[in-house]
Amino acid sequence: MLGQNLPFNMNGNNQIPQMGMGQMNMNPMMQMNPGMPQNNHMAMQMNNPLNFSINQQNNNVETRIRQEFNLCVQDNDLVQIGCNFGLENNNIYVWRITMSGPTGTPYQGGLFTLNAFFPNDYPNHGPDFRFKNKIYHLNVDFQKDIGHICINSLNSWRTSGQVRGHDFFTVKQALFDIFSLFYKQGVDSAYDESMADLYQNNRAQFDANAAQCTKMYANPNMQ
Repeated sequence: MLGQNLPFNMNGNNQIPQMGMGQMNMNPMMQMNPGMPQNNHMAMQMNNPLNFSINQQNNNVETRIRQEFNLCVQDNDLVQIGCNFGLENNNIYVWRITMSGPTGTPYQGGLFTLNAFFPNDYPNHGPDFRFKNKIYHLNVDFQKDIGHICINSLNSWRTSGQVRGHDFFTVKQALFDIFSLFYKQGVDSAYDESMADLYQNNRAQFDANAAQCTKMYANPNMQ
C-alpha cells in the first residue's frame, strides 16, 4: 500500500537531462539490468578512481567533505545521471541531492531527493544516505527506518568505513550504487514481503504501483 503524507522538500526548478547508466563496478547485489543502456566512457571513468581526485591525507573533516562536495557538483558523470547538489541549511554535513528517475523504468519523470548525513569522523565512516520522498522500491524503507536504503556497499561504508573490493570509496561511487536501484530490485533484502511477492508474481502491477507512486511523490511539477 502506498504511503501517505510523506512531504516533498525539494528544489525542483531545474529539469535534469536523463540518460541510461553504463556498466559500473558495483556491489554484486546491485548489478545492472542487462537491458540497461550502455555508456563505455562513463564505465571507464568509474573504474578509475584516480579520476575523482580527493586528497586522501586531508585530516580536517569539514574541509574534506567540502572538497568532495565541490567535486561532485562539477562531475560530468553525475550530471549525466541527473544529479544536483545542495546543502540543508547551509550545513556541509547534510547534503541535499536530487536524482532523476531514468527513462524506461517505472521511476521515469520523477525527481527524487536524498539526504547524505556525514559523520564527524568522515571518511573513517561513510555518510547515511536516505530518500526524502516516497519511492516504491523493495530496498528503500518507508515503514520503520524512514528512507533507509539497503545496499551492502552503503551499509558497510557507514558502519565500518570499508567497502569490500574498494581501497578507497567515495560519494560518487555511492551515488552510482543508489542510481542502480532504479533498475534493480533486491528481493532477498526486501523491506516488505508483500511487495516482494508482488514483484515476483505480478511484475506489471508492481511497476504500475511504482509509476503511480512516482507521480504522487516525485512529480517535479508539484515541487
